[in-house]
Amino acid sequence: MPDGMTRPMLPAVEKFVTEMRKLYEDGVPETDRWEICRGLLADMIADPDVKAHAEAWPVTGFNPKTDKVSNLLFYEDPDYGFVINALIKNPGGYAMIHDHGPSWTIYGVLRGEERIVHYDAAQRADGKFDMTEKHADICRPGDVDVVPPRLIHSEYAGAEKSIAVIVRSQRSGTFEQFRYLEDGSQVVIRGPEQAPYALS
Repeated sequence: MPDGMTRPMLPAVEKFVTEMRKLYEDGVPETDRWEICRGLLADMIADPDVKAHAEAWPVTGFNPKTDKVSNLLFYEDPDYGFVINALIKNPGGYAMIHDHGPSWTIYGVLRGEERIVHYDAAQRADGKFDMTEKHADICRPGDVDVVPPRLIHSEYAGAEKSIAVIVRSQRSGTFEQFRYLEDGSQVVIRGPEQAPYALS
């Protein structure tokens, strides 16, 4: 595990890790793994100890002053590579429109409210992209969204601080992904900076 990460973790998180590892060990197909992970993550973010611990998590999200995003990094599996992150946004905070490249992501709202939007991208003759919303949900505590590889999306916090726990198939920074700018440009990014944080 990366420096700064500690175990044991909260019991509900240890249980989640054990059950996720079993999915890999049993050879569960990837798309089935997403749906099972959705249920496991819903159970984890409903745990009272996890909710209480989350109250002290620092705000991460997009910082317009640095043009960078960071995630808390709770766990990276040494054998299968999946990670547990958190993204904490101030009221009205948002993520730039982006994809996650080849990585799949399961996104669970623990606190607050988020509008999660999936986009269609139409490439123009000049090489830039026009974005059209194809699906949007208001996600509240306990709701979990599945983001398949290369799905273009964004999340927008509501009127209070939002806390989301995220499971990724691999750690951000280990693959290339795209961000889509307001002028339609597509740029390569390495994903959120990872801030190790003890979940114990």
